[in-house]
Amino acid sequence: MSSEELAPLASRLGGTIAAGPRTTVLSVPPDRVVEACIGVSSLPGWYHLSTITGMDLGQDIAILYHFWQGKRFVQVRTQVPKAAPRLRSISGDVAAGVIYEAEIQDVLGVAFEGNPFLGKRLILPDAYPPDAPPPLQKGTDPHKIKKMMELE
Repeated sequence: MSSEELAPLASRLGGTIAAGPRTTVLSVPPDRVVEACIGVSSLPGWYHLSTITGMDLGQDIAILYHFWQGKRFVQVRTQVPKAAPRLRSISGDVAAGVIYEAEIQDVLGVAFEGNPFLGKRLILPDAYPPDAPPPLQKGTDPHKIKKMMELE
């Protein structure tokens, strides 16, 4: 997908575009991520959401929605503050997002409002302490969590 094809969507959503040889990144504000994912998945051939990833950036958590078509990729990127990590879920419009969002909720602590797994566990064990930090956030001490789980 060329940046020219995404330009109208980026402009409408207050986003920016960065284009590489095979990947185009559409960065949008958090309140526009659902519209961005609907927009990308509505483009001819771009219906396949292959995964959603998250990255702890320190003060913020970046969320990347990866759409795939052959050898080309579009990433919809947004950031939420780690102190209040909430986003609207795309699962009502892009069904494949339901499990990916639930996984990110478990490991990075981002709550996806509207996701049926909101507040439920997907991959963390039932014994994981509810007051423990998400395991993949920077600064999480695995030894403290093991002690909290009475594994040490």
